Amino acid sequence: MKSPSRRIIRTLAIITAIILSIAYLLPIYVMVTTSLKTPYEITQRTYLVPSMDLHFENYSKAFHLVKNAMLNSIIISGVVTVVSAFIGGLGGFYLSRFKSRFSKVLFILVGVALYLPYQAILVPLVQFMATTKLALTYAGMIISYTFLNVPLASILMGTFFMSIPREVEEAAEIDGATKRQIFFKIVSPMAMPGYASTAILVFTQVWNEFLLALTLSTPRTTTLQVKLAEVKGSFVALYNLQMAAAMIGVIVPIAFFIFLGRYFIRGILAGALKG
Repeated sequence: MKSPSRRIIRTLAIITAIILSIAYLLPIYVMVTTSLKTPYEITQRTYLVPSMDLHFENYSKAFHLVKNAMLNSIIISGVVTVVSAFIGGLGGFYLSRFKSRFSKVLFILVGVALYLPYQAILVPLVQFMATTKLALTYAGMIISYTFLNVPLASILMGTFFMSIPREVEEAAEIDGATKRQIFFKIVSPMAMPGYASTAILVFTQVWNEFLLALTLSTPRTTTLQVKLAEVKGSFVALYNLQMAAAMIGVIVPIAFFIFLGRYFIRGILAGALKG
């Protein structure tokens, strides 16, 4: 029989979980209900009351407005994620395996870059892009986001590489494998859960970033987050279309998370079974 104190703790835990779930899901509920209303219904400020006449055509209109920006976000976020994960894997492997004075200094510099607010380097970054004539281009945005996310990817991958036993690499060296072969054929396949976690974080950060995209984008390279601010309208606030566009924009990162999350869980289970 459970003691009264344990029942109280369990009850408090359940109540806390319910409160946090409501606080998290309530904005999403308001987004969904608002996206299915007319502008007149929204002006009534009955945000929690769903419409009796659901307007699903808002989603088709919103998709038509943001489809090009959504494609831009997919291209930019996808390329940055792949490049950052690859470079971060190389950097993380170096930081976790090579213990020298240079690697220690480099680790400190990477840590500083990781925690430095990117707004602090926004002006010099834009000046650098303008000097190299990469400003207002896809390449400029991809390179800028890569600069900002490689430190995070390196730290995450380096931390994961530290959990891989060195004996695996030592055995491969005895068999005559080079450092390059050890990294690409042995360590990297074992680190797939780490790559999946890194890719999810980097993709989500680039997908949701607004300020840098607003600064470096053009009408041709506008990303989804910048376009969402324009969908509302300048003279008439079309919050229904904006909320519908926001819900459409959530689909891609959720699908990306589900796809990589499956491999992430599979990698953890595989490691546990082998252990």
